[in-house]
Amino acid sequence: MGLKEVLDRLGRERSVRGAYPLDGEIYDKVVAEEGSVTESFTGVPLVNRALEEVLKRTTAVCLFCGSAFETPSEHVMIMEDICGNVVGHDVPPGMADKLKNDHGLFWLSDDFVMHPDRTDMHNIMMVMLPQRVVSIGEAEGAENAILLYPSTTTDLILRRHFGISPGEPDIASAIIAFDIIRE
Repeated sequence: MGLKEVLDRLGRERSVRGAYPLDGEIYDKVVAEEGSVTESFTGVPLVNRALEEVLKRTTAVCLFCGSAFETPSEHVMIMEDICGNVVGHDVPPGMADKLKNDHGLFWLSDDFVMHPDRTDMHNIMMVMLPQRVVSIGEAEGAENAILLYPSTTTDLILRRHFGISPGEPDIASAIIAFDIIRE
């Protein structure tokens, strides 16, 4: 039980196009690129706690999947001020109904809200959080599985390496990291 079982299990998910071991030079290249992204597309500083957690795991795989794979139920992107106060966050599916009547929120998009009353909006940063993975676990010989959707530049590196066309917008790359509990 271990990596092979994880890859087999992920490959059976309906929205998964491919699952590949992520190790050696390509792992190092991906980690270096993802770690070099220190600013969001809006120019706000970026802290990638998801990458920090990936680096704590013993094994990683690259996954190419559609949006139906492991739809998040918790936040995967937040905005914090320098004191650690959450001043904005993504809105995972199912959470929008709970927030729609909160008149203290400012909707930046259909899936991201700000709490303008929580800070003066100075010295804020975007924080990428790891997403817990539920489709693999002890049955496959894995534990502590998390998912990271990488930056655009890292996505292109992964697509080129694994032969996935950059022109396929309905397929995203993802990095799943976990610890092998038995081989």
